[in-house]
Amino acid sequence: MPALTLILPLLPGKQEAWRQFCQALQGSRCREYRAWRERMGIAQEEVWLSQTSQGDLVRMHLHIEHPEQVLANLATSDHPFDRWLRQRLLDLHGLDLVQVASASAHELIFAWQSEPFRETASRKDWNHENKERKT
Repeated sequence: MPALTLILPLLPGKQEAWRQFCQALQGSRCREYRAWRERMGIAQEEVWLSQTSQGDLVRMHLHIEHPEQVLANLATSDHPFDRWLRQRLLDLHGLDLVQVASASAHELIFAWQSEPFRETASRKDWNHENKERKT
C-alpha cells in the first residue's frame, strides 16, 4: 500500500497541547478520528515526536490508498471533524491546509526502487551444502 510521511514542526510551547490533542484523538474524538481515517483511506498510522535542538518535530507515517489526495481532501472538506482537525493543525503546527492545498505544486525529483532479491548460483550452492551438513 502506498504511504505518506509528513514531518511537521510544532510551534514553540505547543508540546503539551499537542499531547492533549493526541489523547483526544485516542479518547473523546476516537470515533470521529476512526471515521475520518476510513474516509481518507488510511489503513495504518504511526506518529512520533522528536525533540531536537531546533525544536519539536512530529513525524506522521500514513499507509494510505491515495496519498496525493489526503491533504487536498482535508483542506476542502466541510465535515465538522475535518474543520476541527484543520484548526488544530493550524494552532499546533502553523499549517494552514487551505492555503497549502491551493498553492501546492508537487514535483517528483527522485525515485529509486531496488530489484527483487535474486539468489546467485554460488549462494544457492552454499545453501544446498549447508542443508546437507545439518542432516
